[in-house]
Amino acid sequence: MGIVFENPAIYLVICLLAGVVYAFLLYFFDKKRKTSPRLILFLAVLRFLAVFLISALLLSPMIRRNIKSIEKPVIIIGIDNSSSVVQTPDSASVRVQFPQMINRLIDRLEKKCEVKVFTFGEKLSNHFPGDFKDKETDMASFIEEMETRFSNRNTGALIIASDGLYNKGTDPYYSARKIDYPIYTIALGDTTRKKDALVQKILVNKTVYKGDQLQVEAITEVDKLSGSKTMVRLLEGDKVLSEKEIRATYDRTVTKTTFSIHAEKAGHFRYTVDVAPVEGEVNLKNNRMDFYVEVSETRQKIALVYDAPHPDIAALVKALEGSPRFEISLFSLKEFNPVKDHYNLIILYQLPSIAGVADLKKITESGTSLLYVLGSNSDINAFNNLKTGLIITAKPDNFNDVQPSFNPGFSLFTLEPNDPPLFSKFPPLQAPFGLYQSAATAEILFFQRTGSVITRDPLLVFIREMQRKTGVLTGENIWRWRLANYAQENNTEAFDRLINKTVHYLAVAEDKSLFRITAESRFDENDPVVMEAELFNASYELINDPEVDITITNSDGRNFPFVFSRTNQSYFLNAGILPPGNYTYVASTRVGQNRYEKKGIFFIEPINAEFYNLVADHPLLYRIANSHEGKMVYPAQTETIADHLLQRDDLKSVAINERKFSDLTGAPWLFVLIVALLTLEWIVRKREGL
Repeated sequence: MGIVFENPAIYLVICLLAGVVYAFLLYFFDKKRKTSPRLILFLAVLRFLAVFLISALLLSPMIRRNIKSIEKPVIIIGIDNSSSVVQTPDSASVRVQFPQMINRLIDRLEKKCEVKVFTFGEKLSNHFPGDFKDKETDMASFIEEMETRFSNRNTGALIIASDGLYNKGTDPYYSARKIDYPIYTIALGDTTRKKDALVQKILVNKTVYKGDQLQVEAITEVDKLSGSKTMVRLLEGDKVLSEKEIRATYDRTVTKTTFSIHAEKAGHFRYTVDVAPVEGEVNLKNNRMDFYVEVSETRQKIALVYDAPHPDIAALVKALEGSPRFEISLFSLKEFNPVKDHYNLIILYQLPSIAGVADLKKITESGTSLLYVLGSNSDINAFNNLKTGLIITAKPDNFNDVQPSFNPGFSLFTLEPNDPPLFSKFPPLQAPFGLYQSAATAEILFFQRTGSVITRDPLLVFIREMQRKTGVLTGENIWRWRLANYAQENNTEAFDRLINKTVHYLAVAEDKSLFRITAESRFDENDPVVMEAELFNASYELINDPEVDITITNSDGRNFPFVFSRTNQSYFLNAGILPPGNYTYVASTRVGQNRYEKKGIFFIEPINAEFYNLVADHPLLYRIANSHEGKMVYPAQTETIADHLLQRDDLKSVAINERKFSDLTGAPWLFVLIVALLTLEWIVRKREGL
């Protein structure tokens, strides 16, 4: 324990001198006083101490304490709570006996260790309910989360109880490589392969357009039924649309069966792929798989017009081609005719250009929404003359490397929570260096960031006019973003989402209605149904005074009434988790004498991944344990893990020396001491008449 100062300790000498000088001038400078020398000395000491303590507090003194604590080794237990664990003949013993085995293991380990129990499946939980109801298994995320949470702890071991089956996330064996402490595994489930005919996977484009021919590829698997045959059927409700025969030529036969559906009308449709049961088959839950298809009226037609080739063009096309809602066409400016075909959006890549292609009159007069991408080939002066709502005052060939800085106040559409931090790490774009002036109606998604300095200049901005929506990306080399996205995430989903949301916002016609509902058309079974609503007055100002009611109806005609919650300016609804199926909704509100109503449909897709493979993957559990100085055991041997762990020499408590600092300035006792010194001095002075 000791006292340290933020300022150099030499300043304490000044504090001492201040106290001495103050006391001397007050009590010893006047030699004509007739007070007792002892009393004068006593009062001088009181004043000296008070002045010294007050001035010393200006140096921000802190008390330093060295605290020693003992940390027990931490044992982490992760239990697979997914439903596949109890889809075996011994499921009753797993439900009843296994929790007791885990409790006995915990009791033995807690004598020497600190035990942390988690369950994993579709999400991570800090307790073990033992219900085994999770519909997905993500073991890799659990391992990665444990590595993060306990990276700086005295971690003794990780114990994983699972059947080794996962249907979400990455391979847990590779996720476990980051862990540097022992891993033990408890092998649940049954590795016996039984007679089974199942639908393994369905490959289908879930969003198509009216008039399209929809291809459905059903991957089926037949186990332990060599020489048998069965039928694979495609159904819409109870109606059989098509059926084909498959034969099992091997002990384990995987077959791809292709069906075709003609999308005759718009709407949402549920289809089923069904494999007829085979004699001796035990698990019939995986014989059928439902899927939903949304048939839309028309695609959004996008034209990308350019003057010269550039890698950015390929990056934009790749991002848009992955979405079925867009139909993208490439044109050079010379061959493009905006009058011939109607487009929902025209992307002008580095147009107008310095190559002399500055006449965009036909395009700008078409009324179609526009997205400008500026770059080194752009004619900035000609761009300013187009009166887009953004004016850039810059010298030719004067560009700056800028990175995106997300604007949290942007409201035209939403990005995924993890996307803005990811974008901030992307390589810089080249944007014109100069003065940027945006219209009052401009909404900026990304500001320009140079190094660590965030400017107010837009990198991606949107301007709304009465007849048109316009977007401007002020930098080129966006192809680098797509490569960086793949390098960091092993996919290009974030980049593709950004381009798709940008294009979708610009391409969709402006909704002029006073009452609007925003909702997804498809939800997973374990996701809550969320919706947003907006209400405008006659002046198109957002209001949220009236209540907004909504009634959600399932396919059986059962109604679920809700009331939207008010947010800052709009409305929000979380209807919770609903069973799989088709739903319709009617939302309504009343403003004065006017009643507004909106109708819509959505569907909830079932998640049955846990039923399709019930053969436990114990080899995976063995490889994980064997590569981390651990051991794989079966449920009956659960307690033997405690024997192994408690005998390990490296499973020891550690002493942690922690240095803590507390501010002395705010110490109550010091305040009381200073007040007491001054009070005592005042009382003595008054008594002696000084």
